[in-house]
Amino acid sequence: MAVYKDQNSTKDGRIWYFKVYKKDIEGNNKCYKSKRYATKKEAQEEERLFLMKRDNPTRKEFILVANDFFKEYKRKRKLSSYESYIYAYNSHILPYFKKLYINDITIPIIKNWKDTIEKKGYSLNYNNKIYNVLNNIIIFAMRNYGLENNPLSILGRFERKQNQVLKDSEKLRYITLDDFNKFISVIDNITWKTFFIFLYYTGMRKGEVLALNWTDIDLNNGIIKVDKTLYYKHSKGEITSTKTGINRTIKASKKLKESLIEYKKEMMKYTDYNDNWYVFGNTKFLAPATIDRMKNYYFSKANLTPITIHEFRHSHVSLLINEYIKSGETDTTKFFLMMSNRMGHTVETMKRTYLHLFPSIQDDIVNLLDNL
Repeated sequence: MAVYKDQNSTKDGRIWYFKVYKKDIEGNNKCYKSKRYATKKEAQEEERLFLMKRDNPTRKEFILVANDFFKEYKRKRKLSSYESYIYAYNSHILPYFKKLYINDITIPIIKNWKDTIEKKGYSLNYNNKIYNVLNNIIIFAMRNYGLENNPLSILGRFERKQNQVLKDSEKLRYITLDDFNKFISVIDNITWKTFFIFLYYTGMRKGEVLALNWTDIDLNNGIIKVDKTLYYKHSKGEITSTKTGINRTIKASKKLKESLIEYKKEMMKYTDYNDNWYVFGNTKFLAPATIDRMKNYYFSKANLTPITIHEFRHSHVSLLINEYIKSGETDTTKFFLMMSNRMGHTVETMKRTYLHLFPSIQDDIVNLLDNL
């Protein structure tokens, strides 16, 4: 069991490998030679991990299990998801578990960790995002290292305290149609006006809107193709698949279609215009920081309390719920089935997020009581 330096390197310069002997199913010693690595240290770390997997399927350091998990996660998931997971891990999981072995993590240890996280004052959603990262690492250990149980699942996810008052910032916020019309009336720039109309009347995610090219919009039929999103970090953007990895199409309303036609005519006045331009930003997509700055400026100008860009998405659903009720419909299952494809969510997620916005739910309950 040792690390060696190969005389011949790979095309990308990797020369280090490890070699170990292990018994086959008949008890005979067989030599295993690893692939080559860039540095001696990397080869030694991989040798250590290999031996842990082979010789002791449950007695292994948490940090090595997590490293193995993230190697696989990075291969299978989008960069944005990986970076979000690795940040939560480095900030809130690694400092607490780095000196432990994976099979030494007990229910009391998990309970103390959860208490530590709750004291930091993060939102319930963020706490459970951290929970998901740790839970997936432990599940990975059960599948790949022979770990027998998951103490995290026994305690369960973070929950809101029964006496905890929900802050306004944690509530589902949206802007009504009347307030949206006030907001849009103060915008005198056609790009920004069209951009916010687009958000409000499609409910698309910010990254999906920023990734759109004119080739994705069929103005004749009012069809918007959603098959990518923009991942933006450190002033750099990367076009990737949609958040769920599922493509969809959205039908534009008459108002949105008219706004887009007028806006495109203005864009086509540029001599270098072409259909591969981003819909919003032309040769380069709009910067998220600029979007937030202009949004807040126009909300202030309209004398309205600002919402986030993501809350335009909630506003779109709220708008359609109101119109659905006005039309005399009460079938919530039908509504969420129609909306799931448009929003790129499952029906279950739509119900969990927006069902409470249906006032008719309370009406039905009262009717049952009145009939007693």
